[in-house]
Amino acid sequence: KQWYQRRVRVAMKDKESSVMVLKNMVSFEDVDDDLEDEIREECSKYGSVKKVSVYQEAQSEAEDAEIVVKIFVQFDKTSECEVAVNSLNGRWFGGRSIVATLYDEQRYLRDELSG
Repeated sequence: KQWYQRRVRVAMKDKESSVMVLKNMVSFEDVDDDLEDEIREECSKYGSVKKVSVYQEAQSEAEDAEIVVKIFVQFDKTSECEVAVNSLNGRWFGGRSIVATLYDEQRYLRDELSG
């Protein structure tokens, strides 16, 4: 078991990123012009925020498909991003439990935001 835990820690070290994604924070109907600024202000408590991107993803090609809102936050440093993820994941916001995770920085920089 200790061997496995060590392997997981080593594998996670390779996954450092300065980008996190917030899911289940707001619904499609809650997206407005102030959202990016509100997220930037909240996340600035954890470090220097480079960029906030709100991505709305339809879950199918259907006209009435559910739309999931993902909020990407890029920090200056990976350490700041890790603190933000640990602080925000599972926190309640507007009656919703936030899911905060690290996001692959290279995918983010290539604008690969779906999936």
